Amino acid sequence: MLKINEAAKMLHVNPNALRFYEKKGVLVPHRDENGYRLYTMDDVARIQIVLLYRRMGFSIEMILKLLGQEESPVDLFFQQYDILNRHVHSMSLIRDSLAGCIDGMLGEINGTEDGGSSFNAAIPASAMEELEKTAALLAGMAEWEDRWDFDSSAVHYDEMVRRGVNGLAFYENYETVLNETARLAREHGGIMAEIGVGTGELAGRRLSDCEITGIDQSVNMLKETKKKFPKLKVRLGTFLQLPLDSGSVDTVVSSYAFHHCNEEEKILAVQEMARIMKPAGRIVIADLMFADEEARKIFAENCSDAEREDLEDEYFAYVDRLEGVLETLGFDARHVQVDPLIWIVTGDRRAGD
Repeated sequence: MLKINEAAKMLHVNPNALRFYEKKGVLVPHRDENGYRLYTMDDVARIQIVLLYRRMGFSIEMILKLLGQEESPVDLFFQQYDILNRHVHSMSLIRDSLAGCIDGMLGEINGTEDGGSSFNAAIPASAMEELEKTAALLAGMAEWEDRWDFDSSAVHYDEMVRRGVNGLAFYENYETVLNETARLAREHGGIMAEIGVGTGELAGRRLSDCEITGIDQSVNMLKETKKKFPKLKVRLGTFLQLPLDSGSVDTVVSSYAFHHCNEEEKILAVQEMARIMKPAGRIVIADLMFADEEARKIFAENCSDAEREDLEDEYFAYVDRLEGVLETLGFDARHVQVDPLIWIVTGDRRAGD
């Protein structure tokens, strides 16, 4: 057992910091017969974690929530990683937005002849628009949720795919889709990332000899992937907040996952793919799509009730819109239709974009 001064010295903090965390309920030290605080090594380890999170900017409330989770250590670390990844993305967006505002304001000032007095002028409308745009983007990222509860279905997911489902024949050509997606990824090569890795059938089985990271928003899906493919590198993340550095990937692939983003999120997702992409990179998206809105309308008019229920439960992409987004971001887009529901869209980044 350590006295408060001994524990504080070991942690390189002021004893008042330990009293503060005790008051906030972060830890409850033992007391000797005279009422003096005594700390175990477990208490010290707990405070070390708290101090680390505080340096990262986490609030006491958030830290208490993390430390209060009654889950396995790996689940706890997954949650911590997810929170940190979201925090990093938010701070990066805010930093870049402020930098853009500063550059714009300095540019306007340089164009004046007032000797710098404009430094005290009101914030220009362009800067406010930039900040509002960033705020809206952050709000959109924070609102995404897993409506399909993949954590609960992860253990039985492979069986479900093999068995098929009532309604729309999502997986009728499953093997063909994955094989063609893998071929297009291999054709470009380099460092790869798969978004929506699921149980690893693409990254772990068909691209196992490639340098690839599998990303998924479901912790249980990642666990299932590691059971099947222990050597595959996996990370927790979503389409909107990929846990990878900018310009770090040559090829991004995704199969049977993009339809979990709504129309607005799809645009943000492609922008996020472009962010992590190296120059001359490639994006391959295989998923539920229609050529355009008219094609979906025709399909809906002729499908069964069970198929219509699935149709309304998923966010089908439109090939023309997706290719338009890719083109706007500097990619040359092309597509191939596998069956009435599944398309594969490929985007190759143009030189200089």
